[in-house]
Amino acid sequence: MGSTESSEGRRVSFGVDEEERVRVLQGVRARELESREAELRRRDTFYKEQLGRIERKNAEMYKLSSQQFHEAASKMESTIKPRRVEPICSGLQAQILHCYRDRPHEVLLCSDLVKAYQRCVSAAHKG
Repeated sequence: MGSTESSEGRRVSFGVDEEERVRVLQGVRARELESREAELRRRDTFYKEQLGRIERKNAEMYKLSSQQFHEAASKMESTIKPRRVEPICSGLQAQILHCYRDRPHEVLLCSDLVKAYQRCVSAAHKG
């Protein structure tokens, strides 16, 4: 606002002096900052709650998915025929190899062993 001096040397003020204006503006700014900080704290709390809910849902979904996976894996393991780990028809295989070594130029003489080996392998796959 303003001030003027009268003819008698008195100072007349028509409004708030400069120091008062500064104090008022500082108060207004302080309230604005407090309001913004309160809003930020409110949002921080809100987002932390949201994050907590999402993390709990994620943990539940992971637990459920893991449980379903293990159930499905167990079910499939029971339906799949286990593989044989021991060699099949190993005796015949050894006889064939011995026959081939003994008769490198007469391999057709080993054909009966080869046929027996083929029957043995077929029977093992069926059984």
